[in-house]
Amino acid sequence: MCGHSEKLAIAFNFIQQPPPSIIQISKNLRICGDCHAATKLITKLRRCEIIIRDANRIHHFSNGECSCQDHF
Repeated sequence: MCGHSEKLAIAFNFIQQPPPSIIQISKNLRICGDCHAATKLITKLRRCEIIIRDANRIHHFSNGECSCQDHF
């Protein structure tokens, strides 16, 4: 998790009570492959939606899938 701001932001959102059903994250760099795969897994396990806006596009993760069809 060290150095991956997306994973850290998602973890801090799950500390909230009650856990949010939609998480929105904005960043100024592109999302890495590791964070992309981890976010897909998190949405599948936690049954929530995560929207990450990076430098090039908006990734909408839901039920283990991403809107970019893994072309990031």
